[in-house]
Amino acid sequence: MRTVSTKFYLLFFLSFCLSIISMAVNAQQKNGVVTGDVIDENRSMLPFVQVSLKKVQDSSRVKVVLADISGHFLFEVPAGKYFIEFKMMGYTTLKSKPFAVSEAQSHALGAISLHPITTELATVTISAPLPFVERKADKLVVNLNGMGAGAPILDVMNQLPGVTVTPDDRISLNGKSVQIYVDGKATTLSAEALSGMLKGMSSSAIQKVELIAQPSAKYDAAGNGAIINIIRKRNYSAGLNGNAYAGGGKGTFGKANGGINLNYKGKSYNVLLNMDYNYNKYFNDSYIVSMLSTAGSSVRRSVSDIQSTRTSANYTPNLGADFYLSKRTTLSASIRPGFQSLTRDAFSKISLNAGENPGSGSEFVNIVGIKANNLSSGLRLQHQLDTAGRELTIDLDYYRSGNYNDQDNRNIVLSPFSDLPSTVSQDRVFDVYAIKTDYTHPLKNGSQFEMGMKTSYVNSGNTNFYKDLSSQQTDVFNYKELISALYLTYDHTGKKLSYQLGIRGEYTHGQGEQQFGASSFTRHYLQPFPSLHLDYKLNPSNSLSLGVNKRIERPGYESLNPLVRIINSNNLQAGNPALQPLIAYNADLWYGYKNALFLGVTYSYAKDDFTSITVPTGEDILTTLPGNADYSSYVTLQAMYGKQVLPWWYTSTSANLSKRSFKGEFNGMILQSDGIASLSATSYHSFSITKRFSLMLLFNYRGKSMERTITTQPFAYLTAGIRQQFLNKRASVQLNVMDIFKSYKNFYQQNSGSVQQTWQNTFETRMAKLNLSYSFGGTIKNGKKNNGAEEEKKRSAVNEN
Repeated sequence: MRTVSTKFYLLFFLSFCLSIISMAVNAQQKNGVVTGDVIDENRSMLPFVQVSLKKVQDSSRVKVVLADISGHFLFEVPAGKYFIEFKMMGYTTLKSKPFAVSEAQSHALGAISLHPITTELATVTISAPLPFVERKADKLVVNLNGMGAGAPILDVMNQLPGVTVTPDDRISLNGKSVQIYVDGKATTLSAEALSGMLKGMSSSAIQKVELIAQPSAKYDAAGNGAIINIIRKRNYSAGLNGNAYAGGGKGTFGKANGGINLNYKGKSYNVLLNMDYNYNKYFNDSYIVSMLSTAGSSVRRSVSDIQSTRTSANYTPNLGADFYLSKRTTLSASIRPGFQSLTRDAFSKISLNAGENPGSGSEFVNIVGIKANNLSSGLRLQHQLDTAGRELTIDLDYYRSGNYNDQDNRNIVLSPFSDLPSTVSQDRVFDVYAIKTDYTHPLKNGSQFEMGMKTSYVNSGNTNFYKDLSSQQTDVFNYKELISALYLTYDHTGKKLSYQLGIRGEYTHGQGEQQFGASSFTRHYLQPFPSLHLDYKLNPSNSLSLGVNKRIERPGYESLNPLVRIINSNNLQAGNPALQPLIAYNADLWYGYKNALFLGVTYSYAKDDFTSITVPTGEDILTTLPGNADYSSYVTLQAMYGKQVLPWWYTSTSANLSKRSFKGEFNGMILQSDGIASLSATSYHSFSITKRFSLMLLFNYRGKSMERTITTQPFAYLTAGIRQQFLNKRASVQLNVMDIFKSYKNFYQQNSGSVQQTWQNTFETRMAKLNLSYSFGGTIKNGKKNNGAEEEKKRSAVNEN
C-alpha cells in the first residue's frame, strides 16, 4: 500500500511539473496586453467585476479575470480579434465593441461604465434580479434576491427547491442527508453546533445557495449525501460595516439568540469579528417498547418511558483577517473557539415481563452535565499566478474538540427493592491536522482543469470511568487515522453542452486500540472516486443534466468507539470497531424547463450500507449500535417548481416518490426488504402584502417510509410567519409560528431480527419565534474558512442521546 501511495504522489508531482512547464512555455510567447478600468454609474470604482475575454470569430471564452479592488483589469493574449463581456450581480451585462490585439502591443480600453439593472415604466420602477434558480452542470444555484431578509438562514432553507428542514433541525436535499458548506468550505460540526450556527446566520447576508446533489471529485469523497453550499455577499466598502441581530421564542420553554458581526476593511487588510450566542431549553421524551425473542420461542417484553428536559447554551466567537500582500496574493487567517454547555435531567420508568407473567419494574434517574469546547484555526495563502486565471491556494488547518460528560445515575428496582447510585465520566478529545493545496489552470475555449492534494491526521482519545457502591472501572479507546488524497478535474463550458470530468484517489490508514480487553484493529485501503457531470441546453427553455459519481462514507469516530453510553438501565448505546466504510455509486438525470420546473430520477447503490441494530447484551439489557448491511439501493422520482407566479406571490414546491431496498444479516438472521414507495412533499408560499410587509406559509409532509431496518410512520406540519421591514429596509422583524397544529411526530419501528423495538419520540415542535435584524454600513465579508479538516470534524461529532 505504501508503494501505491508513493506512486500516487509521484503522479501528482509530475502533473504539477507539467503545468509549471506549460506556464513557462506560454511566457515565452510575445503576447499583447489589454487593460481597462470598470466604474459604476457614479463613476466610482467597481471592484471584482467578472471580465471575460472572448474571440470575435466564435464567441468562445479565452480568459476570465476579476477586476481588482480598484476596478482595474489586465489580459495578456496572443494577437487576434476579441471582445470583452462584463458581468456583475445587480448590474446590466455589457459587451464591448470588437477590437484587434497586435503582438507585443498594448490596447487600453479606458473606463467602462456598468449600470444597475433598473427599468422605469411610467411611475413604476421594476427591478430585474437574477433568476431565482439556475441549473449548472453539477449543481442547482438558488439566488436569494433578498428572500427572507433578516431571518435565520435555517428558516429559509425550507423555501429552497428540494430542501427539507424538520422541526428538530435535520436537513435533507431530495431525501438525502446533507453536508453544509459556507463559501465553498465545509463547516461540518455536530448537529447541535451546526443548528446554532445556521440559526445565527442572517439570510440578508447570503447572496446565493448552491444545491449539489452529486458532488464532484473536487470535494472530499467522504459522505454519501448531498452538499448545500451557502455563498455570502462580499463587502467591498472600506471602513466599518456590521450587522446585529437578536431573537427570542416560546414553546413549552423559552429560547433566545443574539449576536453581532463586525467587519473593518482597510487598504491592505480586512478584519472580521463575529460573536454569536444561542440558548435553548426544550424537552425530548421517548416511549420504547422492546420485544426480545429467546431460545424456545419465548418472548421477553420491556417498556421504557423516558421524560427528559434539556438546556443548552452555545457561545461562538470568530476572529478572521485577510492581508492583501500584493494585487495577486492574499493571506487569510482565522481562529474560532466554541463553548457549549448542556444539562439533561431524565426520568425513566421501566417495566419488564416474560410472556404473560408480570416481572419486575424499576425507575432510573439520569442527571447529565456536559461541557464541550472546540477550536478551529487555519491559514490560507491564495496566489494568482497570472492574469489568465491560474491560481494556487494552500490551506493549513488545526481543529480540536473536547467533550466532557459527567453523569449521576440512580437505578431503583421495585421488586425486590434495591437502590443503586452510580457515576459515569466520559471524555472525548479529538485533534485534527490538515494541509490542502489546489491549483486552477484555465484553458482555451471555455475549458479549465483543477488539481489538488490533501493530507489529514486525526488523533482521537476516549475515556470511560464508572463507579458504584461496590466497584469501579476505567476503559480507554484510542484511534488514529491518516488520509491522503489527490484529485484532478476537467471542465468545459459550451453554448449547448457543458461537462465536468473528475477523478479522486484517497488512501486511508486507521488504527484503533481498546485498553480494557487489550483489543486492537488496523485497516488501510486505497480507493478511486470518479465523477461525471453533463448539462445540455436543448433550447433556451429546456435542458437536460446528468450526474454520476462514486462516494465513500467512513464511520464516524464515535461510531467506532466501543465504550458504552447510557440511555437508562435497560437501554444502552455503543460504537462498533468492526464497522466498515460504505461505498456508494450514485446517478441522477434531470430535465429543466425555464429554470422553474425540474423533473428528475435518482438511483443509488451502497455496499456495506450503515444501519442501526439492537442486540441483547445481558438479561433485559439491550444495546443499540451501528452495523453494516450487505447492500442497499435507493431510487426516487422528483419534481420541483419554484417561480414568482405574480409580483406579490412566490412559490417553491417539491415532491418526491422514493423506495429503498436492502439486505443484511443481524443477530444471526437474514433480513431483506424491497422497501415501500414513500411520498414526501414541501410547499412554501410567500405573499407580499405591501412593499415591506409579507406573509409566509410552509407545509411539510412525509409519508410512511422504510429505510433499512427502520419503518417510520407518516407526519405533516404547518408553519406560518409574517415579516416587516423598516429603516429603509436596513432593519426587519419577523414572527414565525412553527408546527401550528402540533402534528409533527417521530414514530418508528426497528427490526433487528431477534429484537423488535418501537420508538415514539416527542419533541418541542410547536413554538413562536421573534427575530430582529439590523444592518449598518454594508454587508459582511467572510474571513478564512477552515476547509482542510472539515470532513474529519464531521466524523468527530458526538451525538446527543
